[in-house]
Amino acid sequence: MTSIVAMYDAMYKNIRRLLSRLVPTIAIVGIMLGLVVGGLSIGTDLWADDVRPEKGHFAPDFTLKTLEGNTVRLSELRGKKVVLINFWATWCPPCRLEMPTMQQIYSEYKDKGFEILAVNIESDANQAISDFAKELRLTFPILLDPDMKVIRKFRVIGLPVSVLIDRQGFVHAKEIGYHDWTTRASRKQVEALLNSH
Repeated sequence: MTSIVAMYDAMYKNIRRLLSRLVPTIAIVGIMLGLVVGGLSIGTDLWADDVRPEKGHFAPDFTLKTLEGNTVRLSELRGKKVVLINFWATWCPPCRLEMPTMQQIYSEYKDKGFEILAVNIESDANQAISDFAKELRLTFPILLDPDMKVIRKFRVIGLPVSVLIDRQGFVHAKEIGYHDWTTRASRKQVEALLNSH
């Protein structure tokens, strides 16, 4: 009897371990399907005009509300700031890992013309987003994209994704997945854009 209980206990633990690994993957696949199906059902007008808004391409403009209800338009930062757009969600483990590195680089460069726009794609999750931001002590603007219109414009199909944009509005780099923004290479990238006029 004891061996049967131990066997079931081991099976239960293995199933829990497997599910803990699968849930983020299932969520990402769900987002990918939602983006594709949503884009097809709503129409192509939500997709970026340029098939590849990537390095060397002009960043699509957008307007979103912040968590506090303020309006931010990307084009209003053009000519003024180097912008890092980060697409994320509270349930995304790599997003949670990279957020502190984003906060650190933001604190160091915000007074030199650097801005971070953290675009969250969750719907009806304002409290969870607010709790997340407080827990990690995030001070950069958090924008809300619950209809995933902006994430479609940038043709993002997974999380997190970061897009670094120069002052003229052109995409300088696109980082897919977790990225440590405190590395020497990342700092040099940001500094080079801040120093170019």
